[in-house]
Amino acid sequence: MLFSVFLQATITQKYKNRLIPLLMSALITTLGSLPFAFLTEDPADRWLVYPLSFMQGLGIALMLNTGTSLINDVIGNDTKSAAFVYGMYSFFDKFANGILLFWLVAAFSESGEALRFIIGLVPTVSAFSCAFFTWLGLKLYGDKLAKISSGSVL
Repeated sequence: MLFSVFLQATITQKYKNRLIPLLMSALITTLGSLPFAFLTEDPADRWLVYPLSFMQGLGIALMLNTGTSLINDVIGNDTKSAAFVYGMYSFFDKFANGILLFWLVAAFSESGEALRFIIGLVPTVSAFSCAFFTWLGLKLYGDKLAKISSGSVL
């Protein structure tokens, strides 16, 4: 929440686009997530969970805020469909995450090693996929998005 209130707008305004904050979020998420795959039950490793969780959470918060602002750019000044678009985004986000978590926990709940790799790889793959598809969207539809958003920061 603190990041969203104090830093999100500053980062977006500084770089004047949404792709750089998404790449930053992918990097921060990766730095916070990948080490989880290699942690052991050794007490010397246990303290690393706290700073890694902080970094992972920071990267995911940046990614979520930037992704939501991209939806705002697509909606632009069309206030008639804004509630529907945000509602569908929220619905599909929760539905997809729920199915993925249900399947992962059901399939791998007995294997601590598999869960470590899931915690390390799923956020990393998701972050880079988000950045890639944002880049692809800007390349393919950047002109249309600029017209729709009528002056919003891309």
